[in-house]
Amino acid sequence: MVHENETLVERIQSGYCVAENMRALHENNLPLIKKFIKSFAAYDPMEDLLQEAYFGLWEAVQHYETSENVWFMTYAEYWIKQSVQRYLEKCGSTVRIPSHIRQRIGRYKKRTGVGAGIRQRADGQ
Repeated sequence: MVHENETLVERIQSGYCVAENMRALHENNLPLIKKFIKSFAAYDPMEDLLQEAYFGLWEAVQHYETSENVWFMTYAEYWIKQSVQRYLEKCGSTVRIPSHIRQRIGRYKKRTGVGAGIRQRADGQ
């Protein structure tokens, strides 16, 4: 049995009623998309993040291969999160820091616990 998402993706990829099928795909999966971007909600309004998630969904449709044995939304999660993350990196701060540098900073903070020390001092410790 072919899942509804995979059917919609095949229709979009073949060029059949692209706008209508993309809208249906987005609306059918909106609760799941909101779950994917929930961790980014503190950084920007949810409406903006949903718009970027739509762009990520579009990219996922373009790259998805129905012959693979993976559910579409499992595959699309990567593209949606990446699209939102890149949007926030590009528009989220006054000084733009390249994404590979942000990733290094994140790994450094995680290893050394730098972020935790700052929170402790703010609490008065």
